[in-house]
Amino acid sequence: MKKLLVVLMGFIALGAFVSCDRTVSPDKLPAQAKQFITAHFNGTEVLSVRKDGGQYETVLFDGTELDFTRGGKWIKVDCGMNPLPAGILPANTDQYLTAKFPTNFATRVKYEHKRYEVELNNDLDLLFDKNGNFMGADD
Repeated sequence: MKKLLVVLMGFIALGAFVSCDRTVSPDKLPAQAKQFITAHFNGTEVLSVRKDGGQYETVLFDGTELDFTRGGKWIKVDCGMNPLPAGILPANTDQYLTAKFPTNFATRVKYEHKRYEVELNNDLDLLFDKNGNFMGADD
C-alpha cells in the first residue's frame, strides 16, 4: 500500500511539473507563428514567449498578446485598446464591422470551437462563424 501511495504521489508531482508553463526563446516559436508576427506586426519585437502545454503565449513590446497552437496557428490576438491589424479577420467580418459599427474597431479576437469572438473598443463582444459570418452578440 505504501509503495502504491509513493508511486501515485510521484505521478502527481511529475504531472504538476510537466504541466507548468515555461519561458522559451522567441526563436522557439513555430515558423507559422513567426510569419504571422512578421506579416501583421512587422517592426514590433517579441518581449516574451511562454510555452503552456501545447500553446505559446506571446507578448510583443507594444503590449499585444498573441496565443498560438503548437503548430503556430494563431488562436488569440489582443491589441489592448489598439485596433487589430488589417488582414487578421476574414474579409466579410471586416466588412460587417465597418458597415454596422463605423465608429468602432476590433481590439481582440479569439478563435475557438470553429468561431471567432471579436471584441470592439466599446467592449461589445460579437460572434462570427468559421467563415466570418455574423452569428450574434456574446453575453
